[in-house]
Amino acid sequence: MKTFKLVALTLLHEQKQDIPLIDGLIINKEDENKQWLIEAYVEQTYRELFTSLKESGATFDALVTISRKTNDPAHVRATVRSITIMSERMSVLMDATLVKRSNLAEVVLEDLVHRGLHGETLLQQFKEHMHTKRG
Repeated sequence: MKTFKLVALTLLHEQKQDIPLIDGLIINKEDENKQWLIEAYVEQTYRELFTSLKESGATFDALVTISRKTNDPAHVRATVRSITIMSERMSVLMDATLVKRSNLAEVVLEDLVHRGLHGETLLQQFKEHMHTKRG
């Protein structure tokens, strides 16, 4: 197993949502199923979102960035395993599977099209998202 610092988390569930991290870890289990364990330490303002995902058992797509914010994010498919409340903050533990490595541009474009964007608006949002994700 290998452990890395999680520096960015973006949920691609219903709508794209960047989750500001207080701290985070991501563990590559190095198994044949490409499984990862993600711990995100976040403000409780996200309690309803993660509780809903946990209770529904929903699988959701996410982009996770490890080590440095300038690294390209990895695309994972995740479920919430547990939520631990700690004062005003909480720890969210997620099981994830690495999705076949795809081009970051494809992931961003697919998300924007799925959200119904097209034409000039699609182009503007695509440029903005690519600039944000690449530093």
